[in-house]
Amino acid sequence: MRYKILGKTGLEVSELAFGAIQLTRIEEKAAIDLVRMAHSEGINLIDTAHNYFNSEEILGKALKNIRKDMHIITKSSKRNKKEFLSDLNTSLKKLKTDYIDVYLFHSVSNADEIEEVVNSGLPDALVNEKKKGKIRHIGFSCHSSKIAHRFFEIPDFSVLMIPLNFITTEYVEKKLYDRFIKNNIGLLAMKPFGGGRLSDIDLCFKFLRLYPEVITVAGMQSVQELKQNIELVNKDDIPDKKDYKKIKKITEELGTRFCRQCGYCMPCEEKGIDIINVNFIEVYYKQFPMDEFWKLGLEQKVETARECIECGKCSEKCPFELDVPQIIKHNIAFFESLKKPGK
Repeated sequence: MRYKILGKTGLEVSELAFGAIQLTRIEEKAAIDLVRMAHSEGINLIDTAHNYFNSEEILGKALKNIRKDMHIITKSSKRNKKEFLSDLNTSLKKLKTDYIDVYLFHSVSNADEIEEVVNSGLPDALVNEKKKGKIRHIGFSCHSSKIAHRFFEIPDFSVLMIPLNFITTEYVEKKLYDRFIKNNIGLLAMKPFGGGRLSDIDLCFKFLRLYPEVITVAGMQSVQELKQNIELVNKDDIPDKKDYKKIKKITEELGTRFCRQCGYCMPCEEKGIDIINVNFIEVYYKQFPMDEFWKLGLEQKVETARECIECGKCSEKCPFELDVPQIIKHNIAFFESLKKPGK
């Protein structure tokens, strides 16, 4: 395993980070064994979040006796100080650790959310927790590049988790990417395989190698996936002409319905459709534990989504010019193809 310095944090981290959300899809013992195998293979960076089901509890058990070798990323989606700090303390308890290496504001993806975070005093509160030693570095996970400029105004901002794959490239447009590198921001790539929508994993890794400063965070739930990802991350080849032809073809096939979950299409003005959650049904199904997937209330969301009148207002607001009603239709059809347990 090769290692890099994660921006201004100074942390020496493996080029492949372990995304832990999918650990919740397998039995606990298998999950613990998988984390320990990743450690033995040299992975020393692991990503989770307060709301990733029982992921933190699994990691608390898996990292026993090896915590000193691992760097932990976790996150909170809360937007007020009391709940946010409660999440932090709960995470510390579940992870059985005294400190978090990288603590992120989870999924801050539009202008209203970043202003809510700034105005709540949360950044200052987190700096205070850093002084106490509970966290070491502060950052954001974000699906939209349009608010990236605001992150640079946050005290102690040092890490950003971004969606990055050969379709989702907004964060590596030259001007913005150069600013991250110039400011020595630690960059983490989430959804490197498009939330399970991109099946050519080798091609995904080739593309990511074009951005050597970025650490790939890959969700894994099996020994096979772990070994495959380690093998591919240790290669050095980048896309050639044939690969770019593949990328072009895949992008043409998926590009018009490849939702980034940025939220700019919301709210649905006509029918109150929960566009974001409806349009990620297929991704949720591939990432979440089955019992949790069926707790998301998707049946009612789909029922509401069936009332879509295809007015096009959501598409007009989409910064990626996606045909949002068609994505809604695709996910409704996918949901209808599933069989709910017990039925």
